[in-house]
Amino acid sequence: MNDAPSCKCIISYLWTNALVVGVLVFMVFAVIDPADIAVAMMLDIDEGLFRIQAYAFSFLFLWLAFAASTFLNCYFTRMKYTTQNTAK
Repeated sequence: MNDAPSCKCIISYLWTNALVVGVLVFMVFAVIDPADIAVAMMLDIDEGLFRIQAYAFSFLFLWLAFAASTFLNCYFTRMKYTTQNTAK
């Protein structure tokens, strides 16, 4: 029996993680304006472009972190289930 997750399963993990991360990024940046951070750090950049870059980087970073967490959780759960069933 093949224990690898199906493509449908992987896509569902990534999709649900993207939804959660999208809401999280929206909530964070509703309070924090990346352009204010750029001004406070005295960065000589376009504030509009910096906002978009901050939104994109934050979304991708958090999405990868949440996806890694989900996949590790599934991996260890599957490993635990496999070792418990082979021991019987």
